[in-house]
Amino acid sequence: MNIQDSFIKLKNSDVTITYLETDGQEFTQTYATLFENAMKVLGGYQSAGLKKGSQLVLQLKSIQAQITCFWAGILGGMVPAILPLAQDEKSRAYLQSVLSSLENPIIVSDLEGVTTLFENNLLMFRALAESSPGTIVSTRDTDPGMIQFTSGTSSDPKGAVLTTRNLLEGGIASSIIVRENVQERYLSWLPLSHCFGFVGYHLVPIVNNFPQYLMSPLQFVQNPNRWLEKLSQFSATVTGAALFGIELLLKVGIKQNRAVNLDTVYICFCGGEDVNPLSLTAFEEQTAPMGWARDTLKPAYGLSETTMGVAYTPYGSPFRMDYFLGTGIAIGEKLFFCDPDDDTIGRMSVGVLDECNEVVIKDLAGNILEPEYLGLIHIRGTNVMQGYFSKNKNAPTGVDQNGWFNTGDLGFFRKDWLNIFGRYKDIIIVNGENYLVSDLEKTGKQVLPENTNLIVVQGKDRNTQDNCLILFSDSKNPEILTLAGQAISATWQLPITWGVIVDEIPKTTSGKINRLALAVAWENGDYSDYDLAIPLGSISESSLDGSYKEMADYWSAILKISPAMISLDSHFVFDLGGDSLGLIDLTHQLEKAYGIKINTDQLRHHLSLTEMTHFIQTL
Repeated sequence: MNIQDSFIKLKNSDVTITYLETDGQEFTQTYATLFENAMKVLGGYQSAGLKKGSQLVLQLKSIQAQITCFWAGILGGMVPAILPLAQDEKSRAYLQSVLSSLENPIIVSDLEGVTTLFENNLLMFRALAESSPGTIVSTRDTDPGMIQFTSGTSSDPKGAVLTTRNLLEGGIASSIIVRENVQERYLSWLPLSHCFGFVGYHLVPIVNNFPQYLMSPLQFVQNPNRWLEKLSQFSATVTGAALFGIELLLKVGIKQNRAVNLDTVYICFCGGEDVNPLSLTAFEEQTAPMGWARDTLKPAYGLSETTMGVAYTPYGSPFRMDYFLGTGIAIGEKLFFCDPDDDTIGRMSVGVLDECNEVVIKDLAGNILEPEYLGLIHIRGTNVMQGYFSKNKNAPTGVDQNGWFNTGDLGFFRKDWLNIFGRYKDIIIVNGENYLVSDLEKTGKQVLPENTNLIVVQGKDRNTQDNCLILFSDSKNPEILTLAGQAISATWQLPITWGVIVDEIPKTTSGKINRLALAVAWENGDYSDYDLAIPLGSISESSLDGSYKEMADYWSAILKISPAMISLDSHFVFDLGGDSLGLIDLTHQLEKAYGIKINTDQLRHHLSLTEMTHFIQTL
């Protein structure tokens, strides 16, 4: 059995799915109607010559259209990929990069005016929806079901191939919290282009024939309190949020509304690069007067490559912090756990394993480690992807011959719960974008004397638990850090927060740079003395002035970077790492500041600082 079988079972179901679209329109239909509409779109696909295995790239503004076109592809044995909308030059370049990585992909769109961009490989949703019903093409469990593109650069998009069985297992695994003899009601504002939103809050209710409510991320970011209002109106029992959403709601302010009753919500999964316990606690305290029960927020861990679910905090359990000494931390070594104090480091556990996968912690030699030892997280199971898609059939798939996927994350087990320590690979993640530290270090070294050691490390602020970027060097000249920081910030538009002078760069036993030791020492407070740590957050003054400087200040606040990193040609998404949710947050701030109404779809066509400033001036 696979995800196609699960959807076909709903062809006569009167259970409903509700959509709150970007424009505020709300629409409800039964699963039976969704099935009927998907069959019509399938007919349109097949009339256009598409067959089993054809690859579909969904560029759809409407949530309903995304869902319908996805299931039409599943019914026809086709392979859909849901991508965020590409509406400007650079985002279209990313889309083109994705298209180039696939085999004869077809774009499906509901945006008028895009026909001239992709003439020969474009199908319009409106025409597809008016087609005669198509013919279901049976799929095997091992057939590709969808391609889930992970966060990455436009030059190297990575698509995880999830089989039809993977998709079913993802839906089943995340159903572990479903209560016996209870018809759960799912509500989500998370993007469908992300596995957290799609698998966790669309596939799970599909697999279980539960009602669901899909809310546009735009609707959430424009008014985060609307999420709480809709939870109450829909009597939702299960929901979810990225850490970004929790913190945005806290930033905007949680409105105490007597008409909002949240006591039906019994579980809300929370995910993100790093789950901040301070934010979760503050959220639950402020929503308690409206019925939100304590410990409803549940940290969880999942990846696109594992069809989302890997581990979750069980129902009835409070979230758990593990504290350990900040000294002697190394891969393959045992952590020393203790009560929290000034000499400890804390990490929030992500809970117990989903039944569909097994997880082991390995050292760098591939040996499996015992609990409480730090190592690399490897996952195997029916939820693990078939591999990364490549037109080169000899390219590495990302999954070894025994079915293990190396996540590149460091973690450990303690008392049967999994805990994520951080990243091991030479990759840092800022605003959801991946960067190779070697690229950043090369940029910094170009302005330094030859043979100068320069190391970029992503660390965690001890007090706020926020991530920050730190430059390390064994040079005795602090000016080295300032010059390198300026070069990296100007080239990569990344916030270099601190520079640290060390006596020597730590190395592993194999002679490689020990970035983990530097990150741990930073978080442990070893460099808190300002004689060692130099603040680089504002390493140069912005050359902008007037309305450009005002706009740069708004960008800076949303993206949490220095205004000095923003130039007239900076692109909000591709240069500075902003995303669609950040753009919506920016729209909300600009509307409030200038007393204007902004069409977000139009704003997406003006994403450089100069273009956006001029566009706002015309309103």
